[in-house]
Amino acid sequence: MDKQKVIKKLNEMMNIELSGAMKYVQYSYLIFGIRRKPIIEFLREQAEESIGHAMKIGDKIVSLGGNPTVTVNEDLKARRITIEQILKESVAIETKALNGYITMLKDVEDDVVMDGFIRDFVTEESGHLEEVEKMIRE
Repeated sequence: MDKQKVIKKLNEMMNIELSGAMKYVQYSYLIFGIRRKPIIEFLREQAEESIGHAMKIGDKIVSLGGNPTVTVNEDLKARRITIEQILKESVAIETKALNGYITMLKDVEDDVVMDGFIRDFVTEESGHLEEVEKMIRE
């Protein structure tokens, strides 16, 4: 396993997770209507999980001898957006994270511990993506 390459990719994934968390929190402020409460709860749970993922990744970066670097650049200006649009954007967030973890698998395939670490994220992101896709189907 090329540690420097893996550290670089882990930093990228940490920033994807933090970006997703910020988006989920922002979305939670924009929900109105009869379905407001459960959707806000769902979005804030997603934000907390994304922050948890980022923290695990940051710790792993340090364990590998690297430095976690936060470079989140998101435009989170208030805007009018429907619940359906938020859920579609959530699919994009989860897909980006899932694809990032899947592509990392080849970089850690010769390290059993790192392989398991990344596979856990693949499993969790797959579950998140499936849940959001079910919500869109209503």
